Amino acid sequence: MATKTQYSVVIVSYNNYDNCTGPCLQSLLQDPADMEIIVVDNNSDSYTKSRLTELSQHESRIQVQFNSGNRGYAGGNNDGVALVKSDIIILLNNDTLVPIGSMGRLARLFSCHPDQDMIGPVTNSCGNEQQIYVEGTDVQSILVQGKNWCDLSNNYSFSTTMLGFFCVAIQRKVYEKLSGLDENFGLGFYEDTDFCYRAHLAGKNMMITEDVFIYHQGSATFSKLPIKTKQLMRNNRKLFIEKHGRLPITSHVREKNLLAIQGYQEYLKSHGMNNGIKSRAMNRLQLAAQLQPNNPIKRFLYSKKIKSLQQYFYRASTS
Repeated sequence: MATKTQYSVVIVSYNNYDNCTGPCLQSLLQDPADMEIIVVDNNSDSYTKSRLTELSQHESRIQVQFNSGNRGYAGGNNDGVALVKSDIIILLNNDTLVPIGSMGRLARLFSCHPDQDMIGPVTNSCGNEQQIYVEGTDVQSILVQGKNWCDLSNNYSFSTTMLGFFCVAIQRKVYEKLSGLDENFGLGFYEDTDFCYRAHLAGKNMMITEDVFIYHQGSATFSKLPIKTKQLMRNNRKLFIEKHGRLPITSHVREKNLLAIQGYQEYLKSHGMNNGIKSRAMNRLQLAAQLQPNNPIKRFLYSKKIKSLQQYFYRASTS
């Protein structure tokens, strides 16, 4: 009797095969794990469709659904989730690169943290505390820095109320309970915010793990359409407010990053200093220095917070 696949990865594809979907799939296929990979293509060009067809014919782990129109990010993911056979779903943007073992590690964390409903990794590009500091823009060097981060993670994780959907692991029963992503958000933007907000209101638990790093190119599809992108964001922001009556109360990424560093402080009180915490704190403090606000008063107050944290970790590491 065949064992059940432990997790399913769902990827939405739309054109840009050579720069996005192709490299993403190749990074997944380097992993020998028994994963189910479902690609939903939102009516891409003929080149993308032919490459996906060819790849799926040679790789049994890949299943492709070709949509007759562009169903957007929400619709595409909902289509993919409808096909999964696993209890754990990992929604993965096609502009990511996945280190070997990352998907399995994310899935296994649900066994270690049975109280969690959604889990997200850290990355080089995101709008919340999942982002860490990386030097340069070379993909391979960023992946090396991500590996170094994970090597020093000490199985550290912390709770959040918002996860970036560039890569997110979700229990399928939670996805279904919340009726999936809201397709009214069309091509994209705010559907992940909406899902997390609904999950939070429903009492679902979300966690960021520092054991897993995923490279994220960031806005690879929408960056080619800046005017359309801005209009989509405005329209979907308005839709979110109409739906919920307000925007979720969230801090700027600079404040979330500081909260993550302050979380390290709390960890030290019960666990003591170690090289992993020190290294990650210094990393996030480097990111903090890049996120200075423009307002001079806010900049002054923000700089004081950074300096205080720097002094704390310096004293803790030398005492």
